[in-house]
Amino acid sequence: MTETSSGRWRRLRATPTPLVFLLSIVIALVLLSRSGTWSTVGEALRQLDPWTIVLALVIYGLGLGVLCIRWHALARMAGGSVGRAAASEVFLTSVVVNYAAPIGLAVPMRTALSTRDLGLPVGVAAAITLWEALFDLGTLAMIGSVWIAIGGAEAARLLLANGGTWLAALGLILLAVAVISVVLTVLVSRIRERIRGFLATAISMARRQPRWWGQAALLTLLFWALQLVVLRILLVGFGQQSPTWEAVFGLTGWPVLIGMLSPVPGGAGVREALMVAVASATGMDTAAVLLAAVAYRMALFVMLPVLYGVTRWWIATHRSGAAVNG
Repeated sequence: MTETSSGRWRRLRATPTPLVFLLSIVIALVLLSRSGTWSTVGEALRQLDPWTIVLALVIYGLGLGVLCIRWHALARMAGGSVGRAAASEVFLTSVVVNYAAPIGLAVPMRTALSTRDLGLPVGVAAAITLWEALFDLGTLAMIGSVWIAIGGAEAARLLLANGGTWLAALGLILLAVAVISVVLTVLVSRIRERIRGFLATAISMARRQPRWWGQAALLTLLFWALQLVVLRILLVGFGQQSPTWEAVFGLTGWPVLIGMLSPVPGGAGVREALMVAVASATGMDTAAVLLAAVAYRMALFVMLPVLYGVTRWWIATHRSGAAVNG
């Protein structure tokens, strides 16, 4: 007798969070190696000054810390009373899952972990996952739009004329999502009501807790500001002479947004290819941009275990302290 999908999902949810983190990071690293990322890592590290590596990693780590605080703020917005360490563990684990699995599994896993480890109802956990996605996608769209407004319009026109393939890919992704949503909403009344209830939950929690919603929004802006700084540091480290902030905006906004929406786990290869396309359209050194893009991705896999280790140590210390005090 085969195991039902609901049974497999229950077993997955019952898996300890540290084990989920470990398995996901192994799978993610294997996928990166198969995409050819590892072949350029050695070259990238040889070209970078050690202090540049340290500075980029420290700022990247600060950015991940900001996202951990943001997830805690979203959980508080949803009415949860969990600590920052527990929220950080859920967030960091779900980030690794995102790089080990398509978005179709990564998003439900973040919801499941928030339900299990943070004690949030399924609908509420899904609603804050939606808010997180809207914050990130909205900020990236804003960065990409600012790039076009301050001087990237000509490069965008060239991309449309000569690199329409990747824009068509985004169009197909959005079209597929729209068609599926319309079909489900029109043909299935139960799903339509569920979607309405889900959206109402997301909106109502933001209205009830504007302080936490505002904090999450500000932390999103801070995170992406730090990411812009990290990418600029890496570009300089790989020999791109004095890259303008306009160029950094162009390399970050639309390429990262489309990479997030792509079905490839973590957008591996997609984001880097789009960054190179933007670099080519703006006259930048494409080799330096590719190396910076690869190093930017690898910084995540260096800092994730570090932050996760600190989080687990914090949780274990406070648990043992609570046991002694009790």
